[in-house]
Amino acid sequence: MKKIKIAVLGCGRVSKTAHYDAIRTNPNYEFVAVCDIDETRANKWAKFNKVKPYYNLETLLEKEKLDLIAINTPNGLHAKQGIIAANGKVNVLVEKPMAMTIKDADNLIDTCEKNKVKLFVVKQNRFNATNMLLKSCIDKGRFGNLTTCNVTVSWRRELNYYMEDNEWRSKKNLAGGVFTNQSVHYIDMMQWLIGSPPETVYAKMATAVHPVEVENYGVGIIKFKNGVIGSLVLSNLSYPTDVEGSITIIGETGMVKIGGKSMNKVILWDFKDDDKEDELIKKADTSPPTVYGFGHNIYYKKIAQYLLHDDCEQDIIDGKEGRKSVALLHALYLSNQFSKEIHFPIGKR
Repeated sequence: MKKIKIAVLGCGRVSKTAHYDAIRTNPNYEFVAVCDIDETRANKWAKFNKVKPYYNLETLLEKEKLDLIAINTPNGLHAKQGIIAANGKVNVLVEKPMAMTIKDADNLIDTCEKNKVKLFVVKQNRFNATNMLLKSCIDKGRFGNLTTCNVTVSWRRELNYYMEDNEWRSKKNLAGGVFTNQSVHYIDMMQWLIGSPPETVYAKMATAVHPVEVENYGVGIIKFKNGVIGSLVLSNLSYPTDVEGSITIIGETGMVKIGGKSMNKVILWDFKDDDKEDELIKKADTSPPTVYGFGHNIYYKKIAQYLLHDDCEQDIIDGKEGRKSVALLHALYLSNQFSKEIHFPIGKR
């Protein structure tokens, strides 16, 4: 049976915590290489995964005939490295966010289309059982008229978090702050659940406590075309540790709050009318060992089904879908920069 030859670019936190296991435990993949500019780290994880080490992307693409590359490098490198891989005729799987600007996202999408390769974006929390149940309830109309969607991220990131790995998490151009690097999954979840294009955004952000370039607390308001108003209350300065990461949906006939490490726990589930989905809540609750949850394993399975059997297309998060959260983030940063409401659409698409 044909296998998907895959390499992982970037041997940092998300690779070792979520990607390696998802690849090694899936018989549809042939794990051939890892790549990192830190040769010691590349050698360590190549030995761990029993694959070849490489120290730059160009050499990797020259030496290996790949079907797919997983790009798990600093955020600001995602689009540039994805474009290089796409020009090498390799399908691209890119961690969140797919790019730091709309322009970079569009260039990556266009390059993949030009080279006839697939672009997959990691949004693993969409595959949480809790969030899939919530999405089903929204699509079935159980909330009636949706009114608000509230996101709260109250986490704590000490200075050493920003300083490790050559300090990339402290840099605006490489990481972004609490909006991009910590909360992009919640922002994506908001727009995915609501299912309507954004109309306007307004945001205020700031940096305190740590000497870093990126914002570590702020708020945002997003008005969607279907009338839903979304709020973001985000902080990396919570005391004494990570306190809350939640999303709350409110409608005329229902209210649901999902929390936990990775949007994996039902905090509140209340509808005017009962439904068979209500019986599945307890089974949907999970206890993942890390903030990444279990979604990477599920997504890798769906990508394999799609590439090998042209199946699961409805579950694939492509570049155009991944771009939606990039556009929201771009607008939020513009709003903060110019202290004004930003109107959609923005960018060329």
